[in-house]
Amino acid sequence: MKRKKNTSTIFNRIVKHTYLLLLIPSFSANADERPGLLMNGAISAEFTDNVLNNASETSDTALLVEPEMTYLGLVGKHKFLLNYNGKFANYTKDSDLSYNEHKFSVNARLDHSHRINTEFQLDFDKEIETPGTTNTSTQSLTDFNKYRNISALARLSLGQRTSIGQLIFSYRHSERDYTNNQQEYRDFDQDEYIATFLYRVTPKTRLLFQVSSAEYNYDTQQNNSLTFNQSSTQKTYLAGLDFAVSTQITGRFKIGYQDKDYDDVRFNDISGLSYLLDGTWKPTIFTHITFSATRQTTESAQVNEGGFLSTSYAINLSHQLTSRSTITTKLSRDNDDVVFTLGSADRTDKRNTINIGLSHSLRTWLDIKLVYKYQEKTSNSEIFEFQTNSLQLSLETTF
Repeated sequence: MKRKKNTSTIFNRIVKHTYLLLLIPSFSANADERPGLLMNGAISAEFTDNVLNNASETSDTALLVEPEMTYLGLVGKHKFLLNYNGKFANYTKDSDLSYNEHKFSVNARLDHSHRINTEFQLDFDKEIETPGTTNTSTQSLTDFNKYRNISALARLSLGQRTSIGQLIFSYRHSERDYTNNQQEYRDFDQDEYIATFLYRVTPKTRLLFQVSSAEYNYDTQQNNSLTFNQSSTQKTYLAGLDFAVSTQITGRFKIGYQDKDYDDVRFNDISGLSYLLDGTWKPTIFTHITFSATRQTTESAQVNEGGFLSTSYAINLSHQLTSRSTITTKLSRDNDDVVFTLGSADRTDKRNTINIGLSHSLRTWLDIKLVYKYQEKTSNSEIFEFQTNSLQLSLETTF
């Protein structure tokens, strides 16, 4: 898929709308655990040459306002956290693409004793789905898929991070509901149970053993004779390390076996290798590198098709050029091995993403950022392929 790109046109559209950044107030928050109310936010102008990631290659410029708010309350050793993240996107050419995202979270971390801790969390998210990240084609898409997600978490910890042994039990219930584009067949509820045991073998290294079970219930499909029932039970057995090789290298690695068993016999059950890696490397005080790798089962977004195995890799480099300027680069690769239920040829989708960003501190509380992003998806079938370029200029507060 070849296209001519006019870089000057893209940049001029960004600059044209940058003056709007000065007309709208921003809000800010900080991850620093300081009691009280913290607010933060960003205002951006973004040009994208393929907004919906499909063959129509519709280009548009959006004004983005992203407020954040965090409130931390302390009662003795207990912590109570309220968090909100919003995103308001207004497209200049096609206003029908404009959307609002909201993420609310209420968290309570209760320190009962040196050995027993509990955590409770409620989340409400209203989001859009990035086109091209599922196993469905985007060619007929005219608007972003939108959904609501509600979840509740309860966690019990026996022992501390510094203990010889620590047991962690957690339960999460979540409900996802799609609200447009006739995606209701994808609505599901999930109940997930996880038990984790960590054993300290050195002062900075812990062995990890984890067992989890997740139940997916597609009530809409169960009551519809035209669709297969995609409900399933997924179990995972993992072992690994929670490590800190030095102050420069830290992370967690888990590897093991996963098994997904569908209620409907017409779906192919999934089993095999599963792993997760998250790590950080700080070779110098100016350079920060994070890396990750996962292999896991992903729910299908295609009617009458089961889930599939996804493998993802990512590396993120942040380097401080001067005391006020930082350059960041992120590379990621996703492979989806899609196995069809109805006898069609299997498919492999590959997504590559490149992010290059430059930020500069205008004030101790204000940064300006310029970010270029390239996305590409290739597949056995051309109807799943696309490529996209975007350029974003932002002002971001850092109180």
